[in-house]
Amino acid sequence: MTERYDESLPRVVGLLAAGLPDGEAWRRSGATRPAPPWGSPLDRAVAAADALAGRVGAPLGTMLGALADVAADEREAEAARAAALAGPRLSARILAWLPVVGVALGAIIEPAALRVLLLGPLGWTLLVLAAALTWTGRVWTRRLIAGAVHARGADAHEVAVASALLGAALDAGVDLPRALREVGRALEAPALTQAADALAATGRWPGLPDGWRDVGAALAPAWEAGARAGPALAAVRRSAARRARADAAAAAGELGVRVALPLTLCLLPAFVLVGLIPLLIAVLRGSALV
Repeated sequence: MTERYDESLPRVVGLLAAGLPDGEAWRRSGATRPAPPWGSPLDRAVAAADALAGRVGAPLGTMLGALADVAADEREAEAARAAALAGPRLSARILAWLPVVGVALGAIIEPAALRVLLLGPLGWTLLVLAAALTWTGRVWTRRLIAGAVHARGADAHEVAVASALLGAALDAGVDLPRALREVGRALEAPALTQAADALAATGRWPGLPDGWRDVGAALAPAWEAGARAGPALAAVRRSAARRARADAAAAAGELGVRVALPLTLCLLPAFVLVGLIPLLIAVLRGSALV
């Protein structure tokens, strides 16, 4: 597939809204129906919507429209994350070269400092220690950045997608236990299928685990009081999008603080080892004190 679903879904939704059958809408939109292996979580979500439409008769256009909104929210969150991480990333890249700057600075101030580093066991020891600290600092920094980039993305996506599919299935007249079972099966979400089994067995709302608490809070009134779940599930989807953006901002803020650890514990000591200590030794030797 050369075009991502977050780009092609609006066309499919428009054709479905115009009254075209599902297969014809896919064909005329230029998009392909989803098939494994999934290239992204959105691909899998689109496949789940397509499967759900076939199994329970939920309107595909409604589900794909909701997924298009989820994709737009995720693009916005990703853009916010990239913007927030740009500063800490640039700082980390610059600071990773601090030991090299130390060597150059020492050589400029006192050329003999370079001879201290390169022409004796003491200098070699300093170089090895500084190299080890620099490598550790760079690896540590890369892991911190990677953790900030991927912070909390998957949970919010799964909750948003499940909310969209459950809302469409319930609005199509599917009963709640079956909607939970089919959506859980399509998304491979055991929490939903287990809730469906418990609901069918006991007739009482069983609740959902922590990661699904908002979805459970939206569905409980539908089962216990006959309320419509669609508006509450739509609110859950919007809340998941807001939470994803907030998590991105928080991760970027934490990264700005955490990168100080490899700087303080690894890169600054490496700078001292290859920048200041050889310079000090060279100056003292030049003064005949060492």
